[in-house]
Amino acid sequence: MKPDLTGTRIVLRTIGPQDAADLFEIYGNPLTMEFASDPCFTSPAMVAQMMASVVRLEQTGKSLEWAIVEREGNKVIGTCGLHSFSEAGHSCEVGCLLNAAYWRRGFMSEALGLLFAHASTLGVTSLTADIDADNVRSIALFEKLGFRAHAGRYQRTLPFV
Repeated sequence: MKPDLTGTRIVLRTIGPQDAADLFEIYGNPLTMEFASDPCFTSPAMVAQMMASVVRLEQTGKSLEWAIVEREGNKVIGTCGLHSFSEAGHSCEVGCLLNAAYWRRGFMSEALGLLFAHASTLGVTSLTADIDADNVRSIALFEKLGFRAHAGRYQRTLPFV
């Protein structure tokens, strides 16, 4: 079972059925989903499918996914997670998505800081982010967080804890 990760303004916690409406607000917004690997959700049923997939991937050890919850209003404003772990578990991919209404307010920087600190405790020493070349906001965020472009992907080394 993965832990809740608590920051100043947010908490990263397990995604649950109570989050369906907030997740549909995120995954059903074309602006939010512009550069996402998944298509924009067109129905709440797609959220249920996504949540079932998250549970399945976590049970098999292929992924860890958290809801990003704004502490003040207890609203899910995004998701972030670790995916595609290497055989030894020392490297993985990071993914994240934030409700467009919350962009440019530092929420994702805080969430990823918590996520990276937790990844270090798991023995992860190398993170990769696959960012679309046109997604200048994400590129700027990940570069600010220490990622560097390498072979069309963004990579960062973590200190081992």
